[in-house]
Amino acid sequence: MKRFFVVIFALVVLGISSCAPKPASLFSEGNDIFGFATPVRIEHDTTLVLLSDYFLQASIELIDSVSGHQTMEFMLHPGNDSLWIITHGTIPFLSELAVWLDDKRYCIILERGQKVHFPFVFDPQGVTYQSVYLRGDMTNWSQVPLTLVDGKWQRTLHIAPGNFHYQLVLDGRQTTDPTNPVQVDNNLGGVNSLLSIAGIDRAKTPHIYSKATRRYEMELGFDNNVSEIFVVWQNFLLPQESVVRRDGYFSITIPGDARDYQRSFLTIKAFNDHGPSNDLLIPLQYGKPVLDAGLLTRIDKEATILYFMMIDRFNNGNPANDQPVDDPRVDPRANYFGGDIEGITQKIEDGYFERLGVNAIWFTPITQNPLGAFVEYPAPHRTYTGYHGYWPVTLTTVDHRFGTKESFRNMVETAHANNMRVLLDFVSNHVHEENQLIIDNPHWATQLNLPDGRKNIRLWDEHRLTTWFDTFLPSLDFTQPGVIETMVDSAFYWLNEYNLDGFRHDATKHIPNEFWRALTRKIKEYHKAPNNRRIFQIGETFGNRELIGTFIGSGLLDGQFDFNLYFDARTVFATDDAPFTMLNNSLHQTFNYYGFVNLMGNITGNHDMARFISLAGGALRFDENPIEAGWNREVGVGDTIGYNRLASLMAFIMTIPGVPVIYYGDEIGIPGASDPDSRRPMRFENLNHHESRLKEQTSKLTRLRRENLAFIYGDFKTLHADAMTFAYARSHFGNQAMVVFNKDRNPVTLTLPLPARFAAKNYQNHFGNTFSISGETLTITLPGSSFEVLTAN
Repeated sequence: MKRFFVVIFALVVLGISSCAPKPASLFSEGNDIFGFATPVRIEHDTTLVLLSDYFLQASIELIDSVSGHQTMEFMLHPGNDSLWIITHGTIPFLSELAVWLDDKRYCIILERGQKVHFPFVFDPQGVTYQSVYLRGDMTNWSQVPLTLVDGKWQRTLHIAPGNFHYQLVLDGRQTTDPTNPVQVDNNLGGVNSLLSIAGIDRAKTPHIYSKATRRYEMELGFDNNVSEIFVVWQNFLLPQESVVRRDGYFSITIPGDARDYQRSFLTIKAFNDHGPSNDLLIPLQYGKPVLDAGLLTRIDKEATILYFMMIDRFNNGNPANDQPVDDPRVDPRANYFGGDIEGITQKIEDGYFERLGVNAIWFTPITQNPLGAFVEYPAPHRTYTGYHGYWPVTLTTVDHRFGTKESFRNMVETAHANNMRVLLDFVSNHVHEENQLIIDNPHWATQLNLPDGRKNIRLWDEHRLTTWFDTFLPSLDFTQPGVIETMVDSAFYWLNEYNLDGFRHDATKHIPNEFWRALTRKIKEYHKAPNNRRIFQIGETFGNRELIGTFIGSGLLDGQFDFNLYFDARTVFATDDAPFTMLNNSLHQTFNYYGFVNLMGNITGNHDMARFISLAGGALRFDENPIEAGWNREVGVGDTIGYNRLASLMAFIMTIPGVPVIYYGDEIGIPGASDPDSRRPMRFENLNHHESRLKEQTSKLTRLRRENLAFIYGDFKTLHADAMTFAYARSHFGNQAMVVFNKDRNPVTLTLPLPARFAAKNYQNHFGNTFSISGETLTITLPGSSFEVLTAN
């Protein structure tokens, strides 16, 4: 009888729940913006907003008006493609730019910039100098003069808080700052001085997190006071009645409109008097928050785990197309090895990528490269071939040494059949001198011979938009009529012809944003919107975070590789002395620039730099030239501690926000100095104990990321950071995780206080380390150079 009563009660409750009214639709059908409208950062009194970055072309002319906070004035340009925002006084940390199209009110979030006026001062301490210049991250490594005032050299910098590498040029001699004892590795075999500027105090700003969900409602928890919160669904701001503050949380009613979408998103951000909160991205499936990672598909870019291959060095699937260059000047390391498209297809079919746990692949360019070899201009004038694919002599044909049009199409289809995304490496910046495009249009090349007599070769920052990679690689002048259209059409051909999922864009910072806008606009208008596809574009830029960020956003790229974070992570994980506090600061600097929810690429390494494991094991020194080391001696792993350190780096990139990127061979710890030594052939068999264990750890980490939404969409909260240990936590509704690192060579037992929401859970350890939770305290013991991942569902 009791059991009967319980069953009847459960059925009644279920019936009441299922009969509860579904939320009403709130918004007019709005498909005028495809994708997220990225926030606009207001750094100056006047800010230009290109509405053409956000709205589809047919919708631009339908814009009626714009409005926003009373501290700002909005001037819409004729044609509606852009507007000026003029600020008056102090603006809020966050506000809404409302863009009206008939009865549709689109929301673009405006963020108050964090830049400050910082007085940089160099005290020569009695030494007389005729000139002093500053160059560093804060100047994009161009030289800016300091002014002598009262015996000190000074300059006011308009700069965002963070850590900045720099050097001084004293009477023409470049050096570290003799008055600053803080120095860091410059990633080139030397050191830089480090300037640190404090920013907002995250201990006082709001921290928001997804707490619970019931059908079409969700609870949003928060730490610290919240002055105002913005909840946006598909670029529409939810009304106040849909976002209700309760006792210690916000209750959010998901609009009924979301029921018609297989995938839509809520974006959420808040602020108080101390600054903005972290941001959240909540994926919805037919109007309900996604709680099961099994529901994610190839369309979900945020779930990407990317594997990068140098195609010539990965796997030789068809020896019949092998054709190394026959030139005695070419060292075998700079020639073709035979890897090809069929080799990648074979590895998809035999399950290598599935077992490793990656769901996206990117490989070096496959366009036709020259048949001969060429001597590089800079000393020591070595001779190379185009085995890497970055010397295009055509724009739309497959290099016969890599395969055919048919084999490439088959590879893409095979990848898609295995639920894998395919990204093509595309070169827009330059062509090879044998390319018919530049032969027919020599005026399309930028200037090679500079007025001062120098060659415009590899002047990466001084002549960023015109410099050549070498004398036989003319950079394209994108100010010339026809260049942008030609290169956009070429990229679009590959995307459309082969049904690709996106691009890795080479040399992004050397190409003006006019090109990136034109390419993204064509992809959006003719591929994304008509086919409802989320194409992923990621760029490559070496530079400071501000420069990197100028290529990211609505109308531009989705993300770039976060080299600044990687270099700090490499220093911290690969050395004994660099503290985890440095990495934690660097990570939050990334969040400040790109958001807590971002699509920045978090790498284990790449083809242009020394292998991490050789630095971590000590076989390669940080203070030596990594290119010459690779040519002059055999560089191995060194101390086997390098394997543990590489595993820790792998755990880091798999558990932080962003897109993890594994460089081929790092899953087994292939060693090497810099290019071309970092491009050794991949090995699949005869692995030693250390290599097999690292591969197993990598597979376990990729599985953890793919199965735990906390690592894909969760908030991020640092629990602890000191010199040798680091811990952080992430959560997505009931899916919670904690990650703990120990870089000391000796075992350590950590006792850490936990936020209450992380304490009341039963956790599973995935790497065998002993831990316990008592009340709101975590105690965990880690061996030397190790990590642990704890998860709870």
